[in-house]
Amino acid sequence: MLESIMKATASDLRYCSIASTLSLIGEKWTILILRDVFHGVTRFDEFLRRLECSPAVLSARLKTLTEAGLLRRVGYREPGERERFEYRPTRAAVELLPVLVGLMQWGDAHLAQNGEGPVQIRSRANGQLVHAAIVDEDGELVSPRDMELLPVARGTSNT
Repeated sequence: MLESIMKATASDLRYCSIASTLSLIGEKWTILILRDVFHGVTRFDEFLRRLECSPAVLSARLKTLTEAGLLRRVGYREPGERERFEYRPTRAAVELLPVLVGLMQWGDAHLAQNGEGPVQIRSRANGQLVHAAIVDEDGELVSPRDMELLPVARGTSNT
C-alpha cells in the first residue's frame, strides 16, 4: 500500500482527500474544538475557558467549521441579554468522530507515559471499550496488509 502512495505524482496529490481534509481540520484548535463539541461544549465562553486560546482564534475556527458544514449555529437568549449562539455538530462532524477517536487512541498508546490516556470510551449498551477500526462494507475487520489502493476514474462526461 505504501508503495503506491510514494509513487503519487503532484497531479495525484492535488486530488488527495487527506490533503483536502487536513486543509480544513488539520489545525490544532480546530481538532480541539471538535473534541470539545463531542464532550458537550456548545457555547463560545465554554470553548474559551476549556481551550485557553485567544477569542480571535476561536472565532475564526468556529466560523470555518460552520461555513464548512461541520457545526451549525443555534441561537439562544438569556433573559435580558442579546442573542448568542451555540455550536452543535452536524452529520459531517459526527462522521469525523472515528478519526478523532483514532487520534485519541493512537496518542494514548504511543504518547501517554503509561499507555493510557485520561479518558476511555465505552459502549453505553454493554460497557465494553470502543475502538476505532478499519472495516469493510460488511463490518468485518480489515488489516493494513489486506488493503489495496485503487484509482477511481475522474468524472468524464460525454456531453
